[in-house]
Amino acid sequence: MNPQFLKRFLIVVYAAGLLGMHIPETAQLFTSLVPLTLWFTAFICVVYYPNPNKNAYIMLFALAFAGWMLEVVGVKTGQIFGSYAYGKTLGFQVMNVPITIGLNWVILVIATNAVVAEWNIEGRIGKAAIGAGLMTALDLLIEPVAMHYDFWQWAGNTVPVQNFGAWWLASFFFHWVYNTAGLSTKSSLFRLIAVLQFCFFLGHWILLQIFS
Repeated sequence: MNPQFLKRFLIVVYAAGLLGMHIPETAQLFTSLVPLTLWFTAFICVVYYPNPNKNAYIMLFALAFAGWMLEVVGVKTGQIFGSYAYGKTLGFQVMNVPITIGLNWVILVIATNAVVAEWNIEGRIGKAAIGAGLMTALDLLIEPVAMHYDFWQWAGNTVPVQNFGAWWLASFFFHWVYNTAGLSTKSSLFRLIAVLQFCFFLGHWILLQIFS
């Protein structure tokens, strides 16, 4: 698929999802397509990874599995992010955690790393810290949207501050591993995915303020 066509297609997919989830007649349909969108985005990240090789794919799978396992422990204990539980929106679950959550961790690491790769930041620690900051900023937008659409729910309907600290630490570790493994790469496609993620959840947040 032509990269420029793919970029335009991704923009259409995310824009349609954003608007479709807020139109009463189509809200249920587009909400049900959220897991498929995550699978599609992850597929794009793998197929269009700039430096494809066996070790890179093994590492990406390991990061996805680690992200999923982190959530399994988090849900079971309530000691990492706080007390929360996943709803049905994100699709098939194993041990009460959707498979798509592991994909989401990898998508966000790849996308935000591509943004950081464009900046003149020295050292893996600095890059990981900035990448984690971007992911935490995105989580601030994700949380109200996630609860509204039953991605997950927090005890007492309140997001604990602990969640954002744990999110930053986990994101820092994943970014550090990603950079240390030599996976960091510049990619306009991955930067676009990062922009689409921010615009998607910011758009949801704005529309929820207006129409809720």
